[in-house]
Amino acid sequence: MKYYIQLLRPKDWAKNTFLFLPLFFSGQLFDFDSLLKVLEGFICFSFVASSIYILNDYRDIEDDRKHPEKSKRPLASGKVNKIAAIVIAVVLLILGLGIAWFIRDKFFFVLSIYFLLNLGYSFGLKKISILDIFIIAVGFVLRVKGGAVIAYIGLSEWLTIMVFLLALFLAFGKRRDDVLLKIKSGT
Repeated sequence: MKYYIQLLRPKDWAKNTFLFLPLFFSGQLFDFDSLLKVLEGFICFSFVASSIYILNDYRDIEDDRKHPEKSKRPLASGKVNKIAAIVIAVVLLILGLGIAWFIRDKFFFVLSIYFLLNLGYSFGLKKISILDIFIIAVGFVLRVKGGAVIAYIGLSEWLTIMVFLLALFLAFGKRRDDVLLKIKSGT
């Protein structure tokens, strides 16, 4: 069971806390109804993100096996069955998008764009320098947009730009670490 939980990458769900930024900056963080709806959106984003992580890991099994850290992932290490992983990814995707539809149709639309963008990322766009970083940054902006849509809060251009720039900074830092690790390991 431990490996199936690792497959979902719950530690990466922290990125989805960006959904709460519109509540925070609008002063509605303690509005219980809005907070509850955004929490439901957080769960939807987490389910969809996990489905993407699983699909990405499935596609990268061979490359991940050569990587010093990624080789420990459940699919690359063989701890999780490939078919079971795909079934879990599909179920999570259906649950995430299904719940999103009931929260608000516009939120479903934002989450669908997030999924499609990341699907493209997993199926090759991540290999195009700079574009990969922009896709990651847009993913964070979509999280903030999703939170704003759920809570019926207007999203300021300032917040959108600041989130985008912060995400670019984080993505460039992650890519730098990947390059340094690749140089160090010689792979």
